[in-house]
Amino acid sequence: MTPGDDRRSRDDSGFTLIELLVGMGLMAVVLVIVLSGLVEVYSNVNRADTLGVARDQLSNSFRRLDKELRYASWLSVPGQVSGAWYMEYATAGGCRQLVLKNGVLTETSWTLPGTTPGTPTTLGTDLTPTGTIAPFTVYLANSLPYASASPGTAGVGNDYQLAHSQVRLRVTGQVGTTKLPLDVLFTAQNTNASNVFADNGKLTENDCSKARPT
Repeated sequence: MTPGDDRRSRDDSGFTLIELLVGMGLMAVVLVIVLSGLVEVYSNVNRADTLGVARDQLSNSFRRLDKELRYASWLSVPGQVSGAWYMEYATAGGCRQLVLKNGVLTETSWTLPGTTPGTPTTLGTDLTPTGTIAPFTVYLANSLPYASASPGTAGVGNDYQLAHSQVRLRVTGQVGTTKLPLDVLFTAQNTNASNVFADNGKLTENDCSKARPT
């Protein structure tokens, strides 16, 4: 064999099977690390986007209701009809009805003596009750809503008595797998014990309640 033939033999030797397997293993490890990082980045971006959408839905609901409920002079007892949650209230501009149905929170308005709500206005979408808690809770004037609460709950004592009726809204905004709970309290400043209760101690009736389906 000449020196030239020996050189050609070494050039054609290539990689061994062990070297090839080791190289493939190292490449696989690098790909796993890179792909894991990309997936994590994508998940964080997607989580931030869905969280922003959920927050926008809750903020829209809060702003619209805050303008309305603070001037309410009467609040109904919330209830559920055919899977939808209802609550009516009265303002100087007429009757209002809140409905949470199929993830959509809407508000309708009408004036007495009519009892047919108008076209619903959407306040928020992708909303669900928080767990098994009703989305609307009404605390009446002169009531003690925190009488059985744990110490320090809501920053008030358990003997705290309401001067005005309040509405507590508890819903959860959900977009994809992202959930954002909302728990906010509205005070109806035009309510007090004299217009909430009749002389016999029963709740004062209001024709705005007649619009709720049976």
